[in-house]
Amino acid sequence: MAVDGASVGTTAARDGTVDLTVGLPGRIGAIGGIESLVLDGRRLFFGFDFSSDQVLSPLIDDEQAMARFATRHMRQRTGAHDELHWAQLVRSSVDGSDLVWRDEQRTFTTRVLETGDAGAAQGHLLYLLSAATVETAASDATAHQAISALSTVANWSLLFAPYIRGSHGSASR
Repeated sequence: MAVDGASVGTTAARDGTVDLTVGLPGRIGAIGGIESLVLDGRRLFFGFDFSSDQVLSPLIDDEQAMARFATRHMRQRTGAHDELHWAQLVRSSVDGSDLVWRDEQRTFTTRVLETGDAGAAQGHLLYLLSAATVETAASDATAHQAISALSTVANWSLLFAPYIRGSHGSASR
């Protein structure tokens, strides 16, 4: 997971790093806010563009690093803001979300994701999968082929790799 300038990873992403000094291609300077989710008990923050339904940052597990990333690479409707402004939005994302109503809709465990069913968070998970991808599969692909053909931005595979493994396993059962 991204920490203070680099993604140090968990089991699913140890082989890659994310440089937080560089924004996501095609999403630098986009207008958005801060959201968060919990994966395996760890709070992860991310930038989100509500008007285009796109994630604007990697998953970042450090509040200061998230605020710093947003200061460098994100805007709000009122323009650029300093790190203090973004830090307040990061803290607010812990208590509430503009994407879901209930916390259980943004709380995930790898174990549950590997079953291919995220329970109450299933709809939100699929929405985030769409928001964190850069390519789409051909329209004639099956649902499982379509999910596999998606390429996630930055380190979002932390959330989606266990689900994709699980959804493939449940399809063959």
